[in-house]
Amino acid sequence: MTVEPLAISAAALDALLEPVLLTDADGRLAFANASAVRELGAAVHVGRPLASLLAELATETLDGVATSGAANHPIVRAVEARQPLIGLELTLHLATGVVTYQATTMPLRDGAGGTVTVFRDVTGTRRLERDAAEDAARLQALADLVDQAVFILGADGRPLFVNTRAREQLGDVAAEMLSPLERARAMEVSELDGRPMTPDDLPFTRAMRGETVAGTDLLIRHPARGIRRMRVSAYPLRRPSGAVHATVIAWKDVTDEHRALEDIETARQAAEDASRLKDEFIAALSHELRTPLQPILGWTEVLRRHSGIDDVTARALEAIRRNVRHQVRLVDDLLDLSRIVHGKLALRFEAFDLREQVRLATDGFEEAASLKRVRLSVELPPAPVPMWGDGERVHQIVTNLIANALKFTPAAGRVDVRLAVSDAIAAIEVSDSGEGIAATDLAIIWEPFRQGRHTPRRGGLGIGLDLVRRLTELHGGRVAVSSEGLGRGASFRIELPLATPTAPITDGAVGLPRRLAGRSVLLIEDNADTREVLKLMLEVEGAHVETAEAGEEGVRAAGRRLPDLLLCDIGLPDIAGRVVVRRLRSRHPGAMRCIALTGYGQAEDVRQAIEAGFDAHLTKPINLDQLMRLLSAEGSIDSARGARVD
Repeated sequence: MTVEPLAISAAALDALLEPVLLTDADGRLAFANASAVRELGAAVHVGRPLASLLAELATETLDGVATSGAANHPIVRAVEARQPLIGLELTLHLATGVVTYQATTMPLRDGAGGTVTVFRDVTGTRRLERDAAEDAARLQALADLVDQAVFILGADGRPLFVNTRAREQLGDVAAEMLSPLERARAMEVSELDGRPMTPDDLPFTRAMRGETVAGTDLLIRHPARGIRRMRVSAYPLRRPSGAVHATVIAWKDVTDEHRALEDIETARQAAEDASRLKDEFIAALSHELRTPLQPILGWTEVLRRHSGIDDVTARALEAIRRNVRHQVRLVDDLLDLSRIVHGKLALRFEAFDLREQVRLATDGFEEAASLKRVRLSVELPPAPVPMWGDGERVHQIVTNLIANALKFTPAAGRVDVRLAVSDAIAAIEVSDSGEGIAATDLAIIWEPFRQGRHTPRRGGLGIGLDLVRRLTELHGGRVAVSSEGLGRGASFRIELPLATPTAPITDGAVGLPRRLAGRSVLLIEDNADTREVLKLMLEVEGAHVETAEAGEEGVRAAGRRLPDLLLCDIGLPDIAGRVVVRRLRSRHPGAMRCIALTGYGQAEDVRQAIEAGFDAHLTKPINLDQLMRLLSAEGSIDSARGARVD
């Protein structure tokens, strides 16, 4: 069986996916393959001029211009001129949708003068190209927005992509067609210590080996800005096979950021140094203030116990004693505030009756209120108010509030102290009929070193109420203040949580001091006035006292006769009191009670004293009752271990 060549050609053309049109020498459509019939609707135009088919197809050229009339159609002109037309892109609006074709028309070499036109559908290709171009534009925009220099290097180190920031930071070097080593040399890339970076250590080289480089700092020389510190990250780009074919490099100039951090660190260090110096100054100041107060208070205590003094002398001694204790309270408040701010104040929790602390605090001001002709009253619940907290600090809170109220209450005024319990909250209110507080000052009244701007009376350090607030908050409580205005008094309210105590509540009573008859005391103190008055205070209580003015002298005295009690200053002229107690503890372990006497009252001072071997720590100035209460306490040495008396 013989198959005609024309039939073979038609079958071959029908097998093609692209529409194919054949014209004769007169420009009539002689053949349309199956794709042309299906996509272009060419079947009805076979035998007609090709122009009739093209006239029915709404056509736009690549630049979006519609073809007007069949005679002006590029394919018609090419057929009529029998000239090749290669790769003409046309967009056709067909019934099935808008399709972009790449049309090619070629004259046939059969001598008959016909042409063949092939339409290749490039709609998907052009769509992908448009999407890729849009994606590239978006990525370029994003890359230009980031504050890092971003560029992509091919496997040969040549830049494939460079964002705007890269050109700004690295200059023309970023885009020059240089090898990585040449680029590193041009930018003088070096380690932070100034050593040139080796080719193997370059982020590009490491990324090409498959490493991910994240946040490595290095130095470069900028052509206009000099040495800059750069933070570099490098990431390998892999093909589906896993092979690395390029790298993404990101640079960020952190020179200014690093300098700012250095400035911040310098400022922080300076602030810490200033804080340390301030603490040292406060400690030294407290020592210098306490030391001269000790003989004043000591002699005052001794004279008050003598009989036969007249009323004027008694009043003078009481005034001296009262003002010395006020001075001591100011020093203590200043030290406590410093401890709280630095997180060094630890509460010593115990079970106690809150009524007793309020009563004791109020009793301490009865004389001062009477002298000022201010009526001081206290209202307490009839039943015990159990509390789990630091009794001494709660006493300090109430003391500061009453002292503040008395300070701003004139003669013939009144100060009322009231303790009330509601649910699990104890409220302590201290109200006065004094000068009052302006509305604009209520917000700052609890701040440190601040006093009311509209308060007519000035004075004080401005730390008492701030200390009240901080100590209350350490107990989990809160503070409040109210006043109807200047001249109408003020009311301070403290709320403290009442937790279930874990130990029995003591009544807070202090027994009468027991005398020291028959007990020997070694007193080591370099200040002659303090040494003399403490010696007399101890002898009045019946103790046999031996004194020494230096540490070595005290050690020798203890060697001659071992005392029952050692009272030793910390700051001695030859060796520190801590050295003294270590020597005595090593030679005579457990043989005596050792008590540190010092004007330094910081928490660290107490810790060092206890660690050195002292059983207790006394802060100057010491009153007679305080000293007797500690020295006359019964029990073993271990029972007093770690005691602190301020």
